[in-house]
Amino acid sequence: MVNFFEHQQQARRNTGLLVLLFFLAFTLIVGGVTLVAAFIMGGVSDNGSGGYTLSLEPLLWVITIVGGGILVVMLIKWLELKSGGRVVAEHLGGQLIPTNTTDPVERRVLNVVEEMAIAANMPVPDVYILPNEGNINAFAAGYDTRDAVIGLTRGAVETFSREQLQGVVAHEYSHILNGDMRLNIRLIAALAGILAIAHLGRILLYSGQGSSRSNNNRNALPLVGIGLMIIGGIGVFFGNVIKSAVSRQREYLADAAAVQFTRNPDALSGALKQIGAREYGSRVHHRNADEAAHLFFGEALKHWFGMMATHPPLEKRIKRLEPNWNGHYPEPRKARGRTEDEHQAKSRPRPEALSKLALLALPAVLLEQVRSPEQAPRVVHDLVIGQLLQEPNALLEGLKPAQQLALVELAVPAIRQAPEAARLNLLKDLDAMASSQDLFHWGLHQLLARQLLPKSRYKATIDNQQAFDQTVKALEQTDAGQEVDRENLSLALNTCRGWAPLAKEKLISQWLNTVRADGVISPAERQLVAILCACIEVPLPDEMMQ
Repeated sequence: MVNFFEHQQQARRNTGLLVLLFFLAFTLIVGGVTLVAAFIMGGVSDNGSGGYTLSLEPLLWVITIVGGGILVVMLIKWLELKSGGRVVAEHLGGQLIPTNTTDPVERRVLNVVEEMAIAANMPVPDVYILPNEGNINAFAAGYDTRDAVIGLTRGAVETFSREQLQGVVAHEYSHILNGDMRLNIRLIAALAGILAIAHLGRILLYSGQGSSRSNNNRNALPLVGIGLMIIGGIGVFFGNVIKSAVSRQREYLADAAAVQFTRNPDALSGALKQIGAREYGSRVHHRNADEAAHLFFGEALKHWFGMMATHPPLEKRIKRLEPNWNGHYPEPRKARGRTEDEHQAKSRPRPEALSKLALLALPAVLLEQVRSPEQAPRVVHDLVIGQLLQEPNALLEGLKPAQQLALVELAVPAIRQAPEAARLNLLKDLDAMASSQDLFHWGLHQLLARQLLPKSRYKATIDNQQAFDQTVKALEQTDAGQEVDRENLSLALNTCRGWAPLAKEKLISQWLNTVRADGVISPAERQLVAILCACIEVPLPDEMMQ
């Protein structure tokens, strides 16, 4: 079984590897530029006695300018990406799929993403399509669940069967749960910095060539540009090494996690085979694909050397999923609507994890409303505080807690896309009534607010041990029917959300021990565990998914 906490910890260790390789690349690039500048600027001169004199002042200026320039480029790129996955998706030419889309292909994609989110007890992420990419690929981007997005190329959404689409979305969702996305954002910023010299060299080369046509004097810009491109090759080399070093093993882990979610290895192997069956496979043609190549499901760029590839070989990935595969790729699936195998698949049992949304049996009218940016705020308002305000909604009466939690998770992307006034009014009303709600609906408010309000709102923390004890105490008090200190529980959630993955694993283990202590897991305990897990952004343990 895949342990998401161990993989999150591995993602943090990969951050250390990224820092080490970046520092090495940074040192070599600055050193290379300084060495060239030493001769051009007179930093090294003949002392007339057969030796050379080194002038430190001009070299220190070069080191400061070059090193500072690389760091400034990194900072600019990091600030550009600060808003999270949405910026990355748009940077790659992605278009947001409206939550209430009626396009059948887009609707199928959103349905699959919703299934995956509900199976993982997480709010549904925004979904983007890359309309100009006819080949097969996908990606996940963002810092955490509140700004996560999933993107798919037009080729992927038009040619995958539904089961294959489930496998690929499960793969991308595992990157969200594994903590890979934050590392990916940092990697994009780091690559922008170490590739800056090569880009500057290319600019000088072409600008120098243009100006030399109108200038009879010898123009040194092309020579400087060539020199910078050669030195910048260090950055290109290390950029590829870094992407390869931190990406390959994560793809194997994400493949394994996707199978754990879907219980269907054939779905993911079938998707990989469709890539292998095509001449250009998973190639992405967008001009910004290079800096984001490590985000994708398949190899986005062509590499002459295998060691520079950001993904494991396709054949090895398929063999891990399907050991008896004969090595032959099928005929490429053509873009179509509903295929014959999907008609047949409809009669087969659905994979256990992804059937949760279907088992919830949510009314079709409610599903339509929570997917609408215009109606979702009102539905959530009525769901969470309607009874307190004596404003009952007939459609919501009799819904079980699991159904209510699912509706909130499904409504998040629509509320993000709702008119600002409706969104702000919803949050204002929820805040005003928070103290009057029962613990479960207070938890729904906590989940919504943590997804929709600025992170600074939930910045206050308490001592780590106190936070640990407070969450356990809340479960004990819930089982005993006692009142829970909600203010301290909110502070505890703020604290636990920032913990290292292995610390979160220990916390979840203690929660499970607590609710199992009397031999019976009550509905109230199950509800609170689901809310707590969602608020600190960890998947719900399998035994709690009932």
